[in-house]
Amino acid sequence: MEVLIFAGIIVLMVLVLDSRKTIAALRNRIDILENRDRQAAVPTDQSKMAETVKPAPVASEPAPEAPVKRAAKAATEPEKLTTQAPPQPSRKVYKPKSPPPPASPTSTKPAEPRPSAAKRFEELIGGKLPIWIGGIALIFAGFFLVRFSIEAGLFGPAARCVTAALFGLLLIGLSEFGFKIPKFGKIFTDDVRIGHSIAGAGIAVLYATLYMASELYGLLSLYPALGGVIAVTILAFVLSQRHGPPTAIMGLLGGFAAPYVAGLGPESVAPLLIYLGVFTAGLFGLAIHRGWAWLALLATGGSVLWTTALLFMDLSGDIPFVGAFIVLLAIGGVLTLSRTGTSFGIPKPVMQAIPLGVGLLQLVTLAPLIEFSLVSWLFFGVLAVFAIALAWRDENLTPAVAGALGLSLAMVATAFTGTGSDQTQLIAAIALATLFTAAGHFFALREKDGWMWAAIGLVAPTAMLLFIYTLADLDWSQNSWALACLFTAATTAFMAWRTRAVAAFLPPPLASALTAVLIAIALWIWTPQSLGALVAVAVAAALAYWARFIRRKAITIQSAVAIALGGVIMLADGFGLVEVVFESLTRSTDLYRFLPELGPSIVELLLPAIAIVGIAYVFREGFGKVLSKIIAGFGLIAIGGFIYSLLKQPLAIGPIEDFVSYGFAERAVFTHLLALGGWLLLRRTWDEKLATPLQSLGFALAGLALFRFVYFDLFLLSPTNVTQLMGPAPIANLGTLHFTAAMLWLWLYARTETLVTSLPKLVRPLEIGSLLAAIAAVMVTVRQAVHGTDIAMPPISSTETYLYSAGLLVLAIAWLARGIQTTNALLRISGLLLLTLVTIKVFVIDAAQLEGILRILSFLGLGIALLGIGWIYGKVMRSDEAKAEA
Repeated sequence: MEVLIFAGIIVLMVLVLDSRKTIAALRNRIDILENRDRQAAVPTDQSKMAETVKPAPVASEPAPEAPVKRAAKAATEPEKLTTQAPPQPSRKVYKPKSPPPPASPTSTKPAEPRPSAAKRFEELIGGKLPIWIGGIALIFAGFFLVRFSIEAGLFGPAARCVTAALFGLLLIGLSEFGFKIPKFGKIFTDDVRIGHSIAGAGIAVLYATLYMASELYGLLSLYPALGGVIAVTILAFVLSQRHGPPTAIMGLLGGFAAPYVAGLGPESVAPLLIYLGVFTAGLFGLAIHRGWAWLALLATGGSVLWTTALLFMDLSGDIPFVGAFIVLLAIGGVLTLSRTGTSFGIPKPVMQAIPLGVGLLQLVTLAPLIEFSLVSWLFFGVLAVFAIALAWRDENLTPAVAGALGLSLAMVATAFTGTGSDQTQLIAAIALATLFTAAGHFFALREKDGWMWAAIGLVAPTAMLLFIYTLADLDWSQNSWALACLFTAATTAFMAWRTRAVAAFLPPPLASALTAVLIAIALWIWTPQSLGALVAVAVAAALAYWARFIRRKAITIQSAVAIALGGVIMLADGFGLVEVVFESLTRSTDLYRFLPELGPSIVELLLPAIAIVGIAYVFREGFGKVLSKIIAGFGLIAIGGFIYSLLKQPLAIGPIEDFVSYGFAERAVFTHLLALGGWLLLRRTWDEKLATPLQSLGFALAGLALFRFVYFDLFLLSPTNVTQLMGPAPIANLGTLHFTAAMLWLWLYARTETLVTSLPKLVRPLEIGSLLAAIAAVMVTVRQAVHGTDIAMPPISSTETYLYSAGLLVLAIAWLARGIQTTNALLRISGLLLLTLVTIKVFVIDAAQLEGILRILSFLGLGIALLGIGWIYGKVMRSDEAKAEA
């Protein structure tokens, strides 16, 4: 009873739809009858007019009957036209729409207004969606009609299948011949989409019937069922030629939904895969025939949904069959899309890569389900080879190979994480690395996509080696790993050589960098730890040479990075020197305990530093002026650190007692050695190639010497503040000699031609600094003469104060005399200024501390000295004025 009610509802819906079409047909018939008289009243003289314009026939060929004459002839037979029966409804066959011809530039026809949003909504909801939803409803009506009969026990299995088949054939028959049914046929002629929808629904019902007959009831064995599926697929193919994409879509939906509606079980995997294979193959054939890329994509998507669902079921031994189906589906999808057009605005290479990428991703998901067995690796390898073959034929598909490489690395990482060091996983990883490496090398020189192939050939072996080392639990020896690194480096080095002339930016630098890293790792494994910096610097030298050979700035930068890496290793090995620097800046005196051992420092510090300086000089053109100076400066600093460590060895100053005895002497020697080295480098005229680096080194040494003198000797560790022994001699002591030598160095630097030419603004500050150093030397000499070797502890006495005035007065007179002799205005002015300060000191400070004859003698001596200086200086001034007037 329920079946009859359901069928009645369907018939009622059809009649309601038909009533609207019937009214429209009646109106059309009335219009035809009203136009009959107008057609009969056409003037008969149209034939005469046609005769006057009839062209003359060509003599060599008989002239065909002109179209105008045929039109006139038709016009002379009005009775025949008026007595014709109304035209019978004709079948409308689907034809692909061609794009409209371009509008003529001279056309003045206004463009049709765009329909409003309300109109478009009405057309969609009222005109299009009901038809398609109605077709889908018919599909489910057939499915659930059969299911209802099963649940109610109305028919036996054979009767159910026959009923379902008849229902499907009925739908197809209506789509093909429904237009001939009186009155009812107007539904199909007025809107061809109804026929399209019903045809698709019928195809879907037939697919479901075949699956039900073969799987649920066993009425059909494998081969008859397979033949039936093929027959229905062919039928769908034929119908789609008449009804277009809608039929194909409905057939596709019904075909993929049939197993689900019938009920899927894990025990029917093999038949289901055969069904999906044949069904999908039919859809692929239809897509190729009609050029429907969208159909191929949808067919691939439907099969992917089924196979993905199967992967998450407990299929035990049937998983390999699913893997084989995935491989065939991916290959078939790509090949099908290569024979079709484009859809959805997606570029064709991207469409072709979709089935391949999805297939590879599914295989990565499948592999753990079968414990990464050899079969899973073979499946993945087949698709990887297929991807390479596709990219070989079409360079636009090369990114698909890169994606396959990425998925292969993910699969290897998952395998090693889950199963450890299984031999199968190791062989599979090496095989995949070999496959992608060989392909990358083979196609690396292609013009358009060669750079990507080169990257694939470089990443494959290095990334695979990295994954094997970090994830696989292998008990390889260190020598084995070093050999693996060297073997991988051989492949990357070969790529660097092959692509040396390639204009693309990526291949040569990437290949060179990977080669350098792998060789460095191998050498680090084989050599002692103390040679780590030397290995890095040797690799940097090789990179610098290779960069100069192929003229690539990027590889030069890599060489600089390798040097920086060597520097970091040197810093780690000689970190004690860094501690010495920081400790010395914080007034620490026990520095010897931080120094690294001298013997190992030769290998860890000195030799790499010399090599770095040599690289900076030999390859200075490649590095450029700035970078070569930086690199050379780094090496020279390291060499200086070693020399400092070497010079610290004789005295080996450790406890505070040693510092008091030898600290000032050691510091003075270091400072003056730096000053001497800088002055020798600056005063000499060097060859043009050596001038810049050596003069830069001279400036650096001079600056370091000046910094040491100012920071340590005048402020941080001044002998007047920190106890340090100067020596017992009144003048020949360390304090006098050190400060006097500093005065001389500053004056000599100010007179050095290189400094005057390069840094003329520093000349005057250096001269002033020299004069200040002379004042410091006088004061240190006076204090040492009064207190002896230790000038830090005793307080200032009155005698010391008088001697300061006397010593500075002598110094001022010496400056004046030298200034007058050499016509040096700075010395004269400085002498006068110092003389003024000494005079003020004598009147204000010294006179207050003297009494009696001593006060008289001091003022007497000061007065005579001032008078003499004034008289002499007056003559000098008058002499200068006379020369100026002359």
